[in-house]
Amino acid sequence: MNRLYSHHFRAMNCTMSAWVYSDTNEAQIALRSVEEWMQEVEARLSRFRPDSELSRLNAAAGRPFRADPLLWDVTQEALAAAERTNGIFDPTVGQALIAAGYDRSFEQLDTRSTAAPLALSEAQAQHWRQIGLDRKEHLITLPEGVRLDLGGIAKGWAADRALEILAPYGPALIDAGGDLAFGDPPPLESGWQVGIADPLWPDDDLVNLTLARGGLATSGTDFRRWRRNGRLMHHLIDPGSAGPAETEILSASVIAPTATEADVLALVLVVLGRQRAEAWLESQPWIPALIVLNDGRTYQTEPFKRYVNAYYPSYRTNRTPA
Repeated sequence: MNRLYSHHFRAMNCTMSAWVYSDTNEAQIALRSVEEWMQEVEARLSRFRPDSELSRLNAAAGRPFRADPLLWDVTQEALAAAERTNGIFDPTVGQALIAAGYDRSFEQLDTRSTAAPLALSEAQAQHWRQIGLDRKEHLITLPEGVRLDLGGIAKGWAADRALEILAPYGPALIDAGGDLAFGDPPPLESGWQVGIADPLWPDDDLVNLTLARGGLATSGTDFRRWRRNGRLMHHLIDPGSAGPAETEILSASVIAPTATEADVLALVLVVLGRQRAEAWLESQPWIPALIVLNDGRTYQTEPFKRYVNAYYPSYRTNRTPA
């Protein structure tokens, strides 16, 4: 008889969870393997760990670097995403993040620093097309002065791989700090019931969805933000300006075939800003997306509405945002 197994842990500076319906206790071992996998991804891809493989790649900029399969695969995914989005998603913004003050793990940041943002030319933030790849030898050559940051894709990619660990045991769901990967629906259900938190009132859900066999990701400026010399900064870099995106979008959520794709598209919408994001979605009307603006207004595409069970904007009346 199937029962629901679950496991909760911390990795990549966020809380993660995994669930699987299974008829075998071996599912508990698989859940622990998910945690080990996420810890491995963090250890290899964190730009805040000087001994991580990503940090060693960044330190080797200007010279060929032989990448292990994990770093190679994520870098390939990141560069493919940059190509698909014409560089709106740009994994070479590592130096821009440092210039904005995001130079250490978020909980260690001085969120009220009086230091001025470092100057950074526009050209320094757009080098993804110049990365050299030797596919036979798995060699990556970054241009001198360029630093990769894979934070915009790593959690979604890791969630998709974690789902593969659990899939043999039964219907499964991975929540990698808000990047969700869904397997088959739970027994006797059409999908997994999940909520998207309201960025203005994080303790409440804005919408409830039914999802299966795909991914969901939310990106926004509402969480990882800080002040630097009086200026509000956040971690979503606009490659066009090489600084934090000046955007009217507080958060964007996207449903996609994989958590990796959802991760990328959600980030792209925020960086684009309201007008360009809405125009971009109109040109690709098949994308299920929910946008929340800084003033609390929301925008849903028609495909997104098909997954909605309940929508709760009315509770906002006469409340002060968090």
